[in-house]
Amino acid sequence: MKTLSLAALAAVVAFTGCTRSPAFRQDQEYTKSEPASYYSSAATTPTQRIESMGQPKKRVLVLNFWNNTPSLSTEDLIQGEKIKVAQLIREGRRLGVSVLIIGRVTKAIFRQRGDDVGLLRQKQSLAGADVEIKVFDVSMGREILALSRSGEASANSLVAFEGKSLQSKEYRSELTHLAIRNAVAPLIPEVVRGIEKMTWEGRIAKVAGTKVYVNAGKNSGLMGGDILRVLTPGDDIYDPVTGAFLGRSPGQLKGTLELVEFIGPDGALTEVHTGANFQEGDVVQLY
Repeated sequence: MKTLSLAALAAVVAFTGCTRSPAFRQDQEYTKSEPASYYSSAATTPTQRIESMGQPKKRVLVLNFWNNTPSLSTEDLIQGEKIKVAQLIREGRRLGVSVLIIGRVTKAIFRQRGDDVGLLRQKQSLAGADVEIKVFDVSMGREILALSRSGEASANSLVAFEGKSLQSKEYRSELTHLAIRNAVAPLIPEVVRGIEKMTWEGRIAKVAGTKVYVNAGKNSGLMGGDILRVLTPGDDIYDPVTGAFLGRSPGQLKGTLELVEFIGPDGALTEVHTGANFQEGDVVQLY
């Protein structure tokens, strides 16, 4: 089975070659509706509602799922049951994303049952899958969410003679893919809620006198006049005995910037509002 990304698991899988059950057809509909977001949720006060609508967007990277079935090798970022967190965070920072999501299929199974005699035989195909997902805050260098879920998929078929198509590798793979997607889909709203609780962060890309350019703009959801506070990047903290990566310390406040102009699809020009000594790589947050 090929590795799967979260986006690929949410895609509609087309099946051909036999009659599908009502559950199969219903499954094709649920991915059309998106999980509820804080943009549409009711807040307790008008100021809270307006503030939530103005939050900048976070860049999220979903890595290919690791299939833990015996036929595939271990992924680079997994060593036994341990995740190489330091390497994972470094890659996230190199790619300029705020959130990294990894996952693995820990178990997948396929079975068939039905009549063994007769010209036309009723067959039911069943697939099940266990899935794990972990979400990491790249800026703080820590895991913020760990979720697991099981999913299943089934199909009823009226088979003439041996029904070879139901025994094919492609058929088994398609039904198993659907079981994996059924396991992942209920986890997506929980992942979204976890990401929404994170503090948004950007970076200073260039400093030219009183003009400071940041790596976020229109596409990130910033608005003209926004005030951004500037912090030092902080330090990576390691256990002195084991060498294990523990996370990143909070940065020190250096001052604030005011957004005055957008640059390209997702960049912005700001001017110094308070403070000084800003440098490329400094962290910016919405004030």
